[in-house]
Amino acid sequence: MRLKLYFMAAGVLAASVAMGVVPRIAAGRPQSDPRDARGRLDLRKVNVAQVQRSMRVAVDTSGGFRLSALNRHPDTTNPKKRFLCLHLHRFGRKRTRQLCFGARSNGDAATLAYATLKPDGSVRSWKPIDASIDRPTKHSVIARFNPRRADLDPGKYRWRFLSQSTGTKCEGPQGTNICFDRVPNHGAAGFKLERVQPVGCRDSGGSPRFNGPAHPKRIALTFDDGPSSYTPAILNVLQRHHAKGTFFEIGEQVSSESRAVLEAGEELGNHSYHHENDPSRASMAATNSRIRSVSGFTPCLFRPPGGAYNSRVVADAKALGMTTVIWNVDPRDWSTPGSGAIYSRVVSAARPGAIVIMHDGGGNRSQTVAALPRIIRTLRDRGYRLVTVSKLLHQRMIWGPVRRPFELRTPRWFLNSPAGSAPPTEKEE
Repeated sequence: MRLKLYFMAAGVLAASVAMGVVPRIAAGRPQSDPRDARGRLDLRKVNVAQVQRSMRVAVDTSGGFRLSALNRHPDTTNPKKRFLCLHLHRFGRKRTRQLCFGARSNGDAATLAYATLKPDGSVRSWKPIDASIDRPTKHSVIARFNPRRADLDPGKYRWRFLSQSTGTKCEGPQGTNICFDRVPNHGAAGFKLERVQPVGCRDSGGSPRFNGPAHPKRIALTFDDGPSSYTPAILNVLQRHHAKGTFFEIGEQVSSESRAVLEAGEELGNHSYHHENDPSRASMAATNSRIRSVSGFTPCLFRPPGGAYNSRVVADAKALGMTTVIWNVDPRDWSTPGSGAIYSRVVSAARPGAIVIMHDGGGNRSQTVAALPRIIRTLRDRGYRLVTVSKLLHQRMIWGPVRRPFELRTPRWFLNSPAGSAPPTEKEE
């Protein structure tokens, strides 16, 4: 009976991930505003939301405007300043943060600036921040950025958006500016910034896959047989060079290093439980359980050890929501031919859509670590983007809040059974 319950629970969780039934990460409700101020910057709609790990601020105004005409670090109490600014206040904290759209200056390419404010509302300090800026129309702007760049930690916030035009038409009684507007008009709106991570992805297309599409110009670097003591070094190289990798892990070796892989923005895949030939469905399921228990992520990619597969292996992986992934570039780094040979074998065979196999476990991988920086630099110089396998295959990632890892032990029958054996009957258990 315990075995039945185990598979029922695992099945429900796997089905939930496959269907995308996870907490929706795009928090924020648009705030509308009537025509209640003069000038082009009268606010009509503002939305502050979280999309995956990014923060998104969208603004619509009554009239068209140029970002170059706005002040990125204004004193919003000064009626002579023209601005579009978001004010954020975290619950339980005194400091107010300000994010403003504005003009580039002194060779700085950023059009968004972050500032902290003094109690009187004036700017204490400010800095430009990197953001993706989109102008859907002449009277709207959307910014998407990493909240850490604005010192925004996960938590609950209150926000309001301020705008102000300038000119003689904006002069009101007693020096007031009738072109000043705010959303919401009273109080503040709520917003919760979640700590999020990928929790799964959606299997798509046929299996097995040896490569991805030739357009756009992308390549996936993959690493097998970990995690091991070499995994942190490979992660360090990938992060230092802003490249992505996919790590196909052996179930019995899964450790806290697996979570580090996910937290670094890389991808986890299934490589069977014991690195056995023709792994059973039970082996694949147990590996997924181990990865999920440590990282909170359920893989949708499976790589059979040695690249050996048959129709049963592919079908079992598919039944667990995983695409079988092989490769089409192999430097045979497992044979330790030297870092120069590993480098030349990868870059000479690289083509758009290639899937490269290397190793972060299973032996001495110092040569792979040594070759990797040069491989990344050369491929990037040739115009390639280095992406995860899921990205290469256009699979959809599913995001959810980070939860404290829970322990889901591998079933006793699996640990004590020969590699790849079938589960026992209820009577035997």
